[in-house]
Amino acid sequence: KQKGTQSNSHVEVSSRPVTVISATVSKPIAGTSSSVNTNVQRTIEHRQIRKSQQILTAAVVKVQSTCRRLLSFRETIKSQSNIFDKRIADIVTLRTILAQTNNDVEYIPPPATAAILTTQFLFLYDRISKSNRQIMVVNLWKQLNNLLRYILMPGLTSNNDDMNPVLPWLDDRFGRHKLRKLYVACTEFFLFRASKVWGSGNVEQAENGFVGQFMRTTLNDGDKIGDYCSILCGINECSRYMEVEFSRQKVDLIQQLRRCLLETSGRPIPVNAEEIGNKCICPMAKESASDFFIVVLEAVLQKKPTNHVLRAEFFSAVMTVPLLSWKLSNNAIIKIVNFKNGALIPLMTSFLTHYKNQLIQQQIESCLPRVDLLKIPVPSCTSLLANMVQFGAICPYLDPLAGTSQQRFDAAYATKFFNLLASLLHVIPVGTFTSRSAVAWVNDGGQSHVPIIISPVVVDMCKGILTDAYIRAAFHAAIDDDVLRTDAILNHKSEEDLKYEKDLAEAKSSSAASLAAAEVRKDKNFWQKSSKWAMKLSKTMSSLLSADNKSAPTRAETKGGGELVNTSAVSRQLATGERISAKPRVSESSRVDKNASFKCEEKRQNPYSTDLLFSLCRVYGVVLARWGGGGRYDVVRGKVAPINSTSSEHQSSIASNQAEVCALSLLNVLCFSTNVVRTLWALIQSDALLQLGVKSLTDPSARPSSSSFVPIHTLQIGCFDDQGLGAVVLFMFASCLVHVLVVIDDGEIHDFDQPIPKHQIRRCIVLFRKLLFRACCIDLYAIHDIINREVNGSFFGLSLISVIAKGMKDLYDRSSRRPLCLPKLWMVEDLLERELNSSKTHAQYIALLSTPILNVMPALVPFKRRLKLFEKIVSTNRLSIQGSHATNDLNPGIGVKIMRGRVLEDGIRQLNNLGPRMRERIRVIYVNEAGVVEGGIDVGGLFKEFWTDLSNLAFQPGYALFCATEGSANCLYPNPSSRAAHGADDILLFEFLGRILGKALYEGITIQPLFAHFFLSFLKGDYNYLHMLSDLSTIDPQLYNNLMFLKTYEGDAADLCLTFTVANNDFGSTVEIPLIPGGEDIEVTNYNKHRYIGRVAKHHVCDRVKEQSEAFTRGLWEVIDKSWLKLFNEPELRVLISGATEGKIDVDDLQAHTKYAGGFTGFDRTVTRFWNVMRGMKSEHQAGVLRFVTSCERPPPLGFSSMNPPFTIQRVGILRDGDKLPTSSTCFNVLKLPTYSSEKVLRERLIYAIESGTGFELS
Repeated sequence: KQKGTQSNSHVEVSSRPVTVISATVSKPIAGTSSSVNTNVQRTIEHRQIRKSQQILTAAVVKVQSTCRRLLSFRETIKSQSNIFDKRIADIVTLRTILAQTNNDVEYIPPPATAAILTTQFLFLYDRISKSNRQIMVVNLWKQLNNLLRYILMPGLTSNNDDMNPVLPWLDDRFGRHKLRKLYVACTEFFLFRASKVWGSGNVEQAENGFVGQFMRTTLNDGDKIGDYCSILCGINECSRYMEVEFSRQKVDLIQQLRRCLLETSGRPIPVNAEEIGNKCICPMAKESASDFFIVVLEAVLQKKPTNHVLRAEFFSAVMTVPLLSWKLSNNAIIKIVNFKNGALIPLMTSFLTHYKNQLIQQQIESCLPRVDLLKIPVPSCTSLLANMVQFGAICPYLDPLAGTSQQRFDAAYATKFFNLLASLLHVIPVGTFTSRSAVAWVNDGGQSHVPIIISPVVVDMCKGILTDAYIRAAFHAAIDDDVLRTDAILNHKSEEDLKYEKDLAEAKSSSAASLAAAEVRKDKNFWQKSSKWAMKLSKTMSSLLSADNKSAPTRAETKGGGELVNTSAVSRQLATGERISAKPRVSESSRVDKNASFKCEEKRQNPYSTDLLFSLCRVYGVVLARWGGGGRYDVVRGKVAPINSTSSEHQSSIASNQAEVCALSLLNVLCFSTNVVRTLWALIQSDALLQLGVKSLTDPSARPSSSSFVPIHTLQIGCFDDQGLGAVVLFMFASCLVHVLVVIDDGEIHDFDQPIPKHQIRRCIVLFRKLLFRACCIDLYAIHDIINREVNGSFFGLSLISVIAKGMKDLYDRSSRRPLCLPKLWMVEDLLERELNSSKTHAQYIALLSTPILNVMPALVPFKRRLKLFEKIVSTNRLSIQGSHATNDLNPGIGVKIMRGRVLEDGIRQLNNLGPRMRERIRVIYVNEAGVVEGGIDVGGLFKEFWTDLSNLAFQPGYALFCATEGSANCLYPNPSSRAAHGADDILLFEFLGRILGKALYEGITIQPLFAHFFLSFLKGDYNYLHMLSDLSTIDPQLYNNLMFLKTYEGDAADLCLTFTVANNDFGSTVEIPLIPGGEDIEVTNYNKHRYIGRVAKHHVCDRVKEQSEAFTRGLWEVIDKSWLKLFNEPELRVLISGATEGKIDVDDLQAHTKYAGGFTGFDRTVTRFWNVMRGMKSEHQAGVLRFVTSCERPPPLGFSSMNPPFTIQRVGILRDGDKLPTSSTCFNVLKLPTYSSEKVLRERLIYAIESGTGFELS
């Protein structure tokens, strides 16, 4: 009641008429308001419940409707499928009956029947193809196969157009749509079969023969059907139908094929590919993908050969599929590489033709499809390289291994093939040919990149071009020395070659140090000449090679000159002490025939062409440049250079920073299995195109403009044009030459003309010198003046400069042991003259040390100029530390008391702890045996006397700190047994002597001892371990001969009973030292004898004197900075330390820089007689006079003008000729000459004095 009353009372306020159920209450009941709220809330809840029930009811109805629809759909599909199968079965039965009654009659279903059944199949296809019910899908593909086999193919293959079921479809839009859907079904069929792997149910039951046959028939039809289908599949241009229609309905058959091949066996690269190889591809998937491939390939090839666009698209899309050779059947592969009509050659040709401009600009990546490396872990360029290598190895046109034996190898096709490989090698990740995993970098969507490891299987396929047999066969097929007349070109000598040989023969000494000293003596007014270096940048340089356009012999030499000499025979002669017999010189090849010519145009009449050789140089030049270790470091600027790269993702890995195994293996094959070194050098001199390219690198005939100027370090390898061809061939030659020089000895170079004749090596030196001059000087200044910005280098340009610098240094090192040419051939005239003349301070001179030319190849700067630079560096540094009398700021220096008879002990005690303070002024104070200080002030002479006394003691072999080499040179090197003679103090002694030698160099004192060549290398800090055997021959000739005997021993080395040990004999105490861990148990055999020889040489030359050499070097470098010594090679350093060594005194130079004292003048009669006597003396007497006065028989490196103190003649008055002999003060370089009555007496007394071996005490 209360609820009703409250409700009715509430309703009454409404304006609408309501029916009052209860009587009116005069006053409200308590609690009416709360009851009303409860009723409203319950009403809302009831509404929500009813709404939820309505939603659930609707959902149930929808689910039921969907289920009924699906069930109805399934029943409909099943019914239609059964009807379709029944109709097909009926037609098959009818065909069977007709075949039994009449064998010549084949039933062809009417076009109307074919149209109905095709429409019914497409109805089923639209509803089943996306289903996940595999049984239904498999049945669908069976129905497609039956439709094509029994319904469509009979009419398509008949000669009656009226029975052709497809032809009427082309007349209306619905029919064309039907044909398109049928093609889509066919491609989906191939994709379905190819994407399945082993164990996929009954997939194998679906046959695919008639699907491929249908597509092949319709595409290759020469009439209306073929045209339409070709346009529909993107294989032909729209010509007869509307392009708008095809833009919406095209079936891109090539891209569908790529998709099919990528999804073969489920993924682009199966997971187990690395473990089981090509067995990872399901045979059924391979068969299906191959059938689809053959269909599309035949459709592409049957079009006009001039249609390069279609073939290039096919090549780009299909040949970049990873593991393509694994995914295709043998029949498909035969279609590619067949000898008569293989597709590889025309497809490759079309690709190269269509993308010619991009390939010339080295943008091959833009011609290939981009891939998502997260899904396909192989870049397109790497996949294409791997596939081309695999197919090229089985294509008889391209495979040098199999093709040459059958006379099918085609050099023209192979040239295109290798040019394409060279272009791909530019852009593949650098990890492809490294010993580490190949990595590609993928942008993660931001500013960083993530690494993706490239499939090792694909990487291994790419390495097929680096196998020894393949490289050897390829170069043998490309080189014909008979046609190229290699031997005749190399043996030919121009007039300038003959002049060089004559000049070298006229040099009285073959010592490299003597030639260096002689070079210093030349051009006395050298520093007074005006600067010409700046003008060199704008003037034409001399011709590239002296014999570029010279004549040559008309008769070719016999073949075989390119083979390496039998080193065993050479070594045996050295071991037995016999004189090496030089190869007889061919007289005709030594003459200059002005009527003969080796121009390339004459040889082009021969079928042989050098194009294949040049393409091989491009391929393997890229390999050596990217993986040889020289493509990352800029030797000119002394830093790791940023690389020009079109792909920012690969900038950090464009080239390897160390020599990889593949590059070293490649060089081994090229240098020791082919004649490539001799052939390439002969081509450089005979081929006009190469001459032009090489000359452009070395001859800046005019100041280049900003648009055409190309610095050497930015050069690129042009793979499809002749741009940079000369640089590529030169790089290949230089790389091989450097590698050959590692193993070849000096005897083979000088006596057997290996690897090329000596006069050709001199031409190499000239060429290398010019190229380095341009790279280090002209390019740097041109970049600064013309381009006015920093230009990043390319891996090829940097590698070219690096290998040329290595070759130049190696040849220079060889020449320092046994001269290959006169010093002038290494030098560039006036180089650094202007800079040296303009420098005034120590900092400016030090800055010159960092100039590129001195860092890369100091030999290009004349030796005298480098000596002058060293002298300026030292003198300015000495002036800043010691002061000078001239400026009245001479420092007091460090006083050192030396007792006569204890020179070495007192010197070590007082000087050895000074360290870098050795550069300060040292004041020597002599104390006699009685302990009394001798009179005199040391202004340089007493220290020189101290050094003379010290060297007479410490450097004598009898003191057991140093040994002398065998022979006439008697050069010193550390005694390996010094520890046994001096105990633990021997290292201290060597450090002290190193400091004292540094002090002598610092003070400009020329010393008497001569140091061995290999020890001078240690002093420089860059010993070349490749010359250990040569150095061993100077230390222990008998041991060297024994090792040469072992090297050439033709029997079993085990019979000699040698182990990897060596016996050290220290003053009668013999100790056996293992050369390697456990060497006493390792027997020397024919297999390891070369290692044994190298270990023995290293032990005697390096290991036994390592501690002594390091100690001596530490002391030396405390006074003379290491960078100062790198200006010189070993013979030059010997001249710097010990003076000119050729034994000839320049009397005119000595006279011009002599001072006179005691009343003598230059015009005095006695002085005149002295100079006449000096000029008439023998060389040994002249050297004796110099040693008598200065304690050193050799003049200073820069001549007598740099002698400190200067050579001085002091007058000694006498009454009779027999009163006194000439005496000297060696500490001050003073000759005390009596006034003899005649020239004859002066000669006799002077010779008597110098031969007596006494000096200061006689006065």
